[in-house]
Amino acid sequence: MLKTGLIISKLNELNWVRNLLRPYTKRAYIVGGSVRDIFLGRKITDFDIEIYDIHPAKFDELMSQYGASGVGKSYFVYKLNGFDLSLPRIENKVGEGHKAFDVSYCNDEKSASMRRDFTVNSIMINIFDDKILDFWSGLDDIKKGVLRHIDDEKFCEDSLRVLRGIQFSARFDFKISQKTLKLMKTISLKDLSKDRISGEMLKLFNAKFQSTGAKYLYRLGLFKELFGLNLNKNQLIKFQKKLTSVRKFKKDQKEFLYLLREFGLQDRVVKDLNLPNSFISVFREPFFKGRVSDKDLLRIAIKMPLRDWLGLNSASLVRRAKKFGIYDSKFEPLINIDEILRAGFKNEAIGAEILRRQNLAIDEFLKNKF
Repeated sequence: MLKTGLIISKLNELNWVRNLLRPYTKRAYIVGGSVRDIFLGRKITDFDIEIYDIHPAKFDELMSQYGASGVGKSYFVYKLNGFDLSLPRIENKVGEGHKAFDVSYCNDEKSASMRRDFTVNSIMINIFDDKILDFWSGLDDIKKGVLRHIDDEKFCEDSLRVLRGIQFSARFDFKISQKTLKLMKTISLKDLSKDRISGEMLKLFNAKFQSTGAKYLYRLGLFKELFGLNLNKNQLIKFQKKLTSVRKFKKDQKEFLYLLREFGLQDRVVKDLNLPNSFISVFREPFFKGRVSDKDLLRIAIKMPLRDWLGLNSASLVRRAKKFGIYDSKFEPLINIDEILRAGFKNEAIGAEILRRQNLAIDEFLKNKF
């Protein structure tokens, strides 16, 4: 056991948990991703507390006394004041699907920690004395930036762990160990619901290091399964470069799919992955495979300021948009609709005439600009 210098015991938000549990136990631990994030220096948004030496019946009674909300009583998990409070447990797969587990109480830290997906998520910190339990060398893997599974059989029991590994790699820029990657290749995702898949994909779409996640999607053959795309190595490299570049200018979660349009991504992916309806806009925005001309930029700016366009994803495009004054504002040529109507244009011809006049205004603007 090690002792951390992070002074967990002095975190004010944990004081009420200590006061609540102190009469019953000296073994209560921060567990899971919150511990990993502490050692990564990331902001902690929630705490998962795993509590030992309390019988399940007593735990249920205590949680009921404080008005805690049970998250499936058989899983020994409750929510209270924004915290997840749970008893240690072990899980054994007994059927198909993510709910087909036999869950049983386990009062041993090492046995309970074995159910975690990766070593970096298996570290435990005692809330009373700051002592660290690290049975699977998770701290060392955090320092190395490596995702490594704990147990072959346990890891394979939940196929979602394949996607969790990918989104973790994209969020933390961690590499997946060769042994873990080899095991991930053997796991089918066929039993996963669309909701579970979309949950992990949204985390990937919001991640800082999406190019790392893309690398593992490619190595696991998941561009085809998830997005219907057969990317080759050169296309992957091109996609990764664009993902890295775009993070400097835009942090829109839809950009990942927008960039995949270059390789033939179809709008059915929104339904296939059960993504929010807002993602359909990816396929309604202007898209160019080659160089975007000045005229193209101005045409787009008639509809929106270019800062709102998903395709504004390079330094040169940003510079040109700002030069033309269409980065924060729309381009609004003066088109007299009444004049068009008086000239006798009707039905579809009205739209065509408006477009013609817009193009003339764009040509005049560029002529005067240069």
